[in-house]
Amino acid sequence: MADEATPESPPLAILHEESHFMLLDKPAGLFTQAAPGIESVQTRLSEQIKRRDQHSGVPFVGLPHRLDRGTSGVILIALNQRALSRFGEQFHSRKIGKYYLAAVVGQFPTDPTNEPATKHYEWSDYVRKVTDRPLAEICDAAAEGAKLAQLTAEPLASASGVTLLLIKLHTGRMHQIRIQAASRGMRILGDLAYGGPEFFDIQDEVEAEAIDESGDGDLASMALHALRLEIRHPQTAKQMAFTASPPAIWDNLPRELRVAMAECVDRSRRENNIAWDKK
Repeated sequence: MADEATPESPPLAILHEESHFMLLDKPAGLFTQAAPGIESVQTRLSEQIKRRDQHSGVPFVGLPHRLDRGTSGVILIALNQRALSRFGEQFHSRKIGKYYLAAVVGQFPTDPTNEPATKHYEWSDYVRKVTDRPLAEICDAAAEGAKLAQLTAEPLASASGVTLLLIKLHTGRMHQIRIQAASRGMRILGDLAYGGPEFFDIQDEVEAEAIDESGDGDLASMALHALRLEIRHPQTAKQMAFTASPPAIWDNLPRELRVAMAECVDRSRRENNIAWDKK
């Protein structure tokens, strides 16, 4: 069937698996969920589990959250309805820690030592979905469909006009990081939908205005990576955290950014199972 993983599709990388849930390292360019006939994490993982476990039916693959098609990194999967409900509550009550790396074109204001004027920037906006288009936009608080979007951005390094950001996402709005960064003149590499430049010239051949036919507004690969996810075990409530390294395309970033990226990934791995904002 067209919406099943093909024999050529590589298996999805499993970071952690238990009977009730698993965490994957999602590749860029793959939808989390899509219409019939379009390959996605959901369809590929279902087929992967079915083959691996010789499952006679259709494995349960629950999605308590999504990553955009062009975003890589840690994604949580529920393997039964109870786990899906419990994780859904954690996301709804904002008990999940969500951290991203983003490479953007632009620099933050600096002080006389050429260091960022502050180490952390709090971004707070109202956003809404654009009518009849798979895009989001900044809007007034009173606008119809407006939702509060909040995140913390920490610049880690800058070189050659590109800045590496560590982002903690406080809310989970459509294209939130992408639109909040773009509205401040810091467009993500590869995010053509919001005016970003191509990601080192290996982006799919599309026009800058092109929108994917799936309706997600995403292209194949962006410099946006879900680095770390902090959750509570659905049965024991134990604090757990999981880290995924950015994909190989990130190795094309300037050296200063690669060094900062490696340090951030190493720190996250060392401190897995520790909530970063509760140390």
